[in-house]
Amino acid sequence: MNTARHLPKSLFSRLTLFLLGAFFVLHTLTILTVADFFERHLVQNMLANHSATIALCVRMLEAEPAQDRPALVSSLAKISEVSITTLDKKPDMPQGQDKLSRFFLDHIKEALDDMSVPGQKPRALQAQVQVIVLGKESGEWASFFEKFFSLWDVSGSFLAHLTVQLTDGTWLNITYAGPGHRAHLEDMPYLVLALEFFVFAALLILIVYRLVRPLRSLAKAAESFGLNQGVPYMVPDEGPSEVRHAAQAFNAMQERIRGVMEERERMFAALSHDLRTPLTRMRLRLESAPGGEFKQKMLEDVHSLHSIVEMGTAMTLCERHVEDPTRTDIQAFLEAIVEDRREMGQNVLMTAEPDTALSALIFPVALRRCLDNLLDNALRYGQEAVLAASVLRRPGEKLVLRIDIDDKGPGIDPALLEKVFEPFFRVEGSRNRHTGGHGLGLSIAQGMAGMHRGTLNLSNLPQGGLRARLELPLVEGRPA
Repeated sequence: MNTARHLPKSLFSRLTLFLLGAFFVLHTLTILTVADFFERHLVQNMLANHSATIALCVRMLEAEPAQDRPALVSSLAKISEVSITTLDKKPDMPQGQDKLSRFFLDHIKEALDDMSVPGQKPRALQAQVQVIVLGKESGEWASFFEKFFSLWDVSGSFLAHLTVQLTDGTWLNITYAGPGHRAHLEDMPYLVLALEFFVFAALLILIVYRLVRPLRSLAKAAESFGLNQGVPYMVPDEGPSEVRHAAQAFNAMQERIRGVMEERERMFAALSHDLRTPLTRMRLRLESAPGGEFKQKMLEDVHSLHSIVEMGTAMTLCERHVEDPTRTDIQAFLEAIVEDRREMGQNVLMTAEPDTALSALIFPVALRRCLDNLLDNALRYGQEAVLAASVLRRPGEKLVLRIDIDDKGPGIDPALLEKVFEPFFRVEGSRNRHTGGHGLGLSIAQGMAGMHRGTLNLSNLPQGGLRARLELPLVEGRPA
């Protein structure tokens, strides 16, 4: 049985739960230990105090003639808490070996010795003390579980048994029943205990929160940096030394990564700028050259080189996309994209489930660019695109926007479905090589999906064609 799945997910909740549980166990053990200590001393004091009374009863019965002892026994029973029975032979009761029994026996011996006349031989004595817990005898003392559950036992008591032989050979069986003064449930100071627990719980929650807060800041910074690397999110340098060291390392890592990306961006910008000028000169010279098939092919190559430069620069910029999330009506956003395509004369259809009529935080420019690239691919290879949108509810009540874009093209070899996301990779076997493109559209679309913490997957349809499935977790999704 996997118990981890029943535990809270967050570190704050787990630490709070475990520490409160440990405090509850410690608090309970402390109460039981204190109750046991005071109870043991109370019982010992009661036994010591009644030892003199029992010794006096023994001395009075010993001085009384045998025929008058029953009347004296009845009188003693009325005026004391001691029950006495006279016997002709020794009763079958073993000597108790526990501490309470030995304690009781020692005090009885001491009291009888104080009342004995000089030269009197010691009497035969046996003592046994039994504590009554939950309606049963428990020997010397209650076990831990008996002690815990005895808090609910309002009838807790103890029995002290004593057998003593008189000088004439008669045996006395003496029983003393006394309350254990156990800390019963109704006697517990509820208000004090509850106040202690809630004060400790409040302090514990505050301490755990302050310990976990730097980790939350670190996680938020990592998530923010992963989604939008153009905006720095510096982690506060606070908390324990280990957390401060992690925050400093993360901030330094951000700066290094951002520096590398900015350097690469500058390099691509410079490369693009340097290539545009010679490409423009080549295009102008070719346009002024005599016509012919060779000229047309050269112009196509120059145009292709210019497009590759532009797409490479665009891909570099999209990796460091700077855009603030905006609350957007999802269904209206998708309908606007489809309507723009229709106005351009493109064959694009849309089906949307009613649950897509909600607003959520998205990067609208990035998402539109992602969908435009997918629609361009579908129209380029399939002449028709069908966009289907729906909202899924995943475990944990998380909303996920699913967008499927289907075409009627030739599809892709299953072995290449993952490879097509690599930059500049084009499928020549399953796609027409004369349809254009440079193999960057899907790579850019996947990057834009990752910016939304989403996924982009391709699959071949059974009836033919390709399906691009985009799934994006919706942040703060609510009805539009």
